[in-house]
Amino acid sequence: MKISTKITLFLATSGLFLLSAAPALAHNELIETTPAGGETVQAGLIPITLSFSEEPLDLGFGEGNLIAIADAATGEQLGAACAEIYGNDLTTTVDIAKAGEYKILYKTASDDGHTATGDFLITVVNNTNYQTETPGNLCVDANGTIINASDQEPLSVKQSSVGALEGLFIGIGFIVLGSVVTAVLIARKQKREDYKKYE
Repeated sequence: MKISTKITLFLATSGLFLLSAAPALAHNELIETTPAGGETVQAGLIPITLSFSEEPLDLGFGEGNLIAIADAATGEQLGAACAEIYGNDLTTTVDIAKAGEYKILYKTASDDGHTATGDFLITVVNNTNYQTETPGNLCVDANGTIINASDQEPLSVKQSSVGALEGLFIGIGFIVLGSVVTAVLIARKQKREDYKKYE
């Protein structure tokens, strides 16, 4: 068999393998969000809907398929993470009064066992003086059981208040302090050695 024939057979076999494996490698993809990423919405009870290419795998309320909202500036998640499944959609309602930029985070499981995560930003304005005592995602299942954020691993955590610039200055401070202490110790040691020479 000629080398060119072997190469042709190899490429043809590889192509058939890739085509047959393609459906198994496909994962559930996010197609559309409401509100859309970057959209500005009015404060209040804000419905969130995420539409996927396939129906998410139902693992129970508050498990596997989650939506959460976080303060975009601090990363602090507001409330628990949860979502209802309706066909290919994940839905929830968040209660937000404070104007600002927020991050909508999601986690979803598909029937191939793959878990997808992601996020997008929305901006909230409050032109109606809306108020709430429970900002964030409202997670109550069909039986009235409330899911608390403290019972879950959050999708987002509050970032350290020390920024990159402050961290840099703190690091430089430690280096300078260490250098000064080292110089003092070396000077004292040298002084002792000099003193012993003249004894």
